[in-house]
Amino acid sequence: MQILGGPELNAKYLSLLAPSETPAFAVLLAFASVGGGTDWRSPVLLLTNQRLIISKERLLGKPKADFAIAWPEVSTVDSVPWNGTYNPLIQLDVRTSRGIVSLPVRTLYASDTESAIRAGYLSLGRT
Repeated sequence: MQILGGPELNAKYLSLLAPSETPAFAVLLAFASVGGGTDWRSPVLLLTNQRLIISKERLLGKPKADFAIAWPEVSTVDSVPWNGTYNPLIQLDVRTSRGIVSLPVRTLYASDTESAIRAGYLSLGRT
């Protein structure tokens, strides 16, 4: 599986998955912010059949799920224009039981990313 905007999804990222999880979508983000906290630069957003995972890029050591949330805890995803100085971005705001996760995504990948997130939480039969 290819990470949109990045390399092949390799064993480094697959190690984040639980035994019963399968990857469904991955994208290299410009930034990510959880609950209005500090921006993480160039993390990978990995969507599986069970959860949404954000993993910051690490120079040393193995990757970890810096933020992970199960699909039942995700309620919506909305796209809004990016307020920053880097223009070719669309901000996706994912509403979760633990607050808003802000995902500025390159415009080229925004629609696919929003659709993949929506497919993840709607797979539970919610409308």
